[in-house]
Amino acid sequence: MNLIRKKMSNIAKKYLQDRDIKNLIARSTQYKKVVGNPKELYILVSPKGNKTFSLRYKNEISKKDKFYKIGEWRESIFTTQMARAKAIQILRDLNNGDTTFETLKDTQDRKYTYENLFYGIIEHKRKNGKKESYLKKVVIRHQKYFLPSFGKMDVKEIKYSQIKEILSAIFNPYDPTKNRLETIHRLIDNINEVFTIAERDKYIDKNFVSALHSEFPTSRNYKHKHGIDSRLPAIIDDKLLAQFLHDLKCDGRMDLQTKRAIYLQILCVNRPINTASIRWEYVNVNEKTWTIPAQEMKMGYLHQIALNSYAIDILNEQKNFCIMDNGFVFPAFNKEGHIHKDSLNKAIIKLNGGKYKGLAISHGFRATFRTICSRNKADLLKIGISDEVIETALAHKESDMIKFAYERSKSTKEQLENLMQWYGDYLNRLEPF
Repeated sequence: MNLIRKKMSNIAKKYLQDRDIKNLIARSTQYKKVVGNPKELYILVSPKGNKTFSLRYKNEISKKDKFYKIGEWRESIFTTQMARAKAIQILRDLNNGDTTFETLKDTQDRKYTYENLFYGIIEHKRKNGKKESYLKKVVIRHQKYFLPSFGKMDVKEIKYSQIKEILSAIFNPYDPTKNRLETIHRLIDNINEVFTIAERDKYIDKNFVSALHSEFPTSRNYKHKHGIDSRLPAIIDDKLLAQFLHDLKCDGRMDLQTKRAIYLQILCVNRPINTASIRWEYVNVNEKTWTIPAQEMKMGYLHQIALNSYAIDILNEQKNFCIMDNGFVFPAFNKEGHIHKDSLNKAIIKLNGGKYKGLAISHGFRATFRTICSRNKADLLKIGISDEVIETALAHKESDMIKFAYERSKSTKEQLENLMQWYGDYLNRLEPF
């Protein structure tokens, strides 16, 4: 009886459980232990303490033992029981002739090609609600600069010096205004995400990509070094602003829809993309509000614009004379269904023979608004308008006052209405609409 118990005890020790694997201690070199059930299942313990479930098999050519990784042991996340189930399924597929270890290994290796990891990250971001416009920019940037050279490569094969060489070729040190440094640093951030995934999977030992930032100056520092004003062009002089409004009003060549969009951009001080893509369903003329959904906002939260009388007049005019009804305030025959945000800038550049080229862009009218408000701070305080209200109008930050978008707080809504009407009146005094 004792002999039987002893034999049974020896058999039990062959089959490791989670508690046994948890207690395995790292050594100076990698070692392996039989997990058992099935007999081909092993656990490999690295000098860093990583414990990886693997299936032992013989290479058909060399006849040497090889190990196919099936997952890293993680307590309560990827357990011994899960590893056994996965191992048994693989062995069944092998026995049925559905696959081979060579095929499995090849598939596993392809998973870690740069483009596979990159597009996997893009899809993950998409499922988590990242804006399609942002994802499109990331993909286009990668397709232009990085994927042609590294897309098909295994991340293990990509060297620091190779990435640096590509980025250095993008950098234009001879024209400070077109140095592409912002593109370079955004690329580094995106590349870093790919290598982070590989590192966390224990597929590579170390992610070196973030160090590439130190190889290139920031765009801001580079422009400062070369004496370049990095701020967006904006009209902040009242006399010049009056001239601009006059020229805009008197321009007979500009498309009227585009002109109305520029007026709305100036009066509502939002971002150009929001002006270009505004829908009629966002506008409530009776409430004098324009509500932009959270998914269309840069900061990711709902934003409400208080419409002054001049903005409402422009919207009514656009509604009366618009020749197409597809739900957009400024419709167009393109895949987006609305005018492109860049059409506002193009029209501004062409205004009065290029008079305002380098002096004004559509986004710059946000700075115009902020500057005028700062210069008239004392007058605004008299009517109850603080800096916080101004910042809320610009959707610069998620302050407590933004709650009006959800709670319809009367006092906050009135403050914003008063501010935007004051601003419209100010512009109208410079040059009547």
